[in-house]
Amino acid sequence: MVNRISLYFFATLMAVFGCFALLQRLSSRVCDVRYISYSFDPHLSAEVRSAIERQVSFLEYEGTYQVSSIMPELLRIFPEIEQIDIRSFPHNLAELTIYAPRPVASINNSHVLTDKQSIISSSYYAQYVLDRLPHLRASELISESVSGQVMAAIEASIKEHIFEQFAVTIESEQLWRLQDNADPLLTICCNASCLPIGGMKNLYSQIKALVRQKGTTKTAWMADVRFSHQIVLSRYKGGRNGKRI
Repeated sequence: MVNRISLYFFATLMAVFGCFALLQRLSSRVCDVRYISYSFDPHLSAEVRSAIERQVSFLEYEGTYQVSSIMPELLRIFPEIEQIDIRSFPHNLAELTIYAPRPVASINNSHVLTDKQSIISSSYYAQYVLDRLPHLRASELISESVSGQVMAAIEASIKEHIFEQFAVTIESEQLWRLQDNADPLLTICCNASCLPIGGMKNLYSQIKALVRQKGTTKTAWMADVRFSHQIVLSRYKGGRNGKRI
């Protein structure tokens, strides 16, 4: 009698474990991610979107995706991406939402300054986004980021429409050149702490009128406003890159 009870108990226990294992397999199949859909930041270029989709396809194994490995892998390969959200849906579906940092300005037509103070390749952004950005030139890229002061100066210049009035070149953090778009022979020399130049606009208008009276078509003028309570005005014969006189 005892043996029968033991055999019955053992058979019941095995049946329970068998059912549990079956439920695990069924649950795993139900929860497996087999299909990926994408929601991309509209700022992202078609090339970057395709590269992300291609990279995710490499993570497929036997028809399923390990969702936990997708985010760290994409952020490792595309560190410029700001954020990735993953949502699971019924029918073995997951959606990836990819966000790009907000672009602030174009640099040398090859890089973009973002709202995170980072400088990244312009290839990350769609052409229509690049076309709408204010443009500045830099003698050399300021590493992979800019200081808070430079960032604040650029954002203030955008609000003050500096980029509409001047062609902006950053030689260094302490040397910015603002060449007048309407009068290319007149340039303001300043630094990040000088911007915005709202308080100097009236004085700059007076200097501009004075230069037009004294200058010639071959004489370029530079107004250096980096000094306290004074503006140093220089002129260059033969254009801005000519000989100082």
